[in-house]
Amino acid sequence: MTRTSARSLVLIAGGVLVLALLVLSGLDGRGYLPVPVPLASALGPALLSVLLLWLGRGVRRLIRREHTFMTPLGAARVVALAKACALVGSALVGYFGAQLLLTLDNLGAPLPRAQAWAAGLALVVSLVLVGVALLVEWWCRVPPEDDDPDHPRGPRAANPA
Repeated sequence: MTRTSARSLVLIAGGVLVLALLVLSGLDGRGYLPVPVPLASALGPALLSVLLLWLGRGVRRLIRREHTFMTPLGAARVVALAKACALVGSALVGYFGAQLLLTLDNLGAPLPRAQAWAAGLALVVSLVLVGVALLVEWWCRVPPEDDDPDHPRGPRAANPA
């Protein structure tokens, strides 16, 4: 599995931002109320960030050959979860960025101000989720000596005894 590139994350966030701006502006132009962003929408990405960080530390301990609860199969699942969180987090950054941009023109009214705070908080928490996911992906990389069969500590190394 390859590491998630920053370019793909920026493209996803930018694409979702443009798409969400078009859809939400179109709904607003037809007279519909804006799609609400509850303040609790930041709770899901925040909890996922904490869980991913905890699981990532277990994988890090496994790779360092320290005592841990993590198994190799569990480590592979954590890597897949980290990659998925990076991709979904970047999509959330785009969506909440669009919500924030749409509320900036009317911050004098109470509803757009509350929407701006909620969207801004959710945007920051989604950025944290992407950062944590990339950190956990980095923690989960296998050291080069584990891949090299000719390395003295590799899988086919001669037994010194």
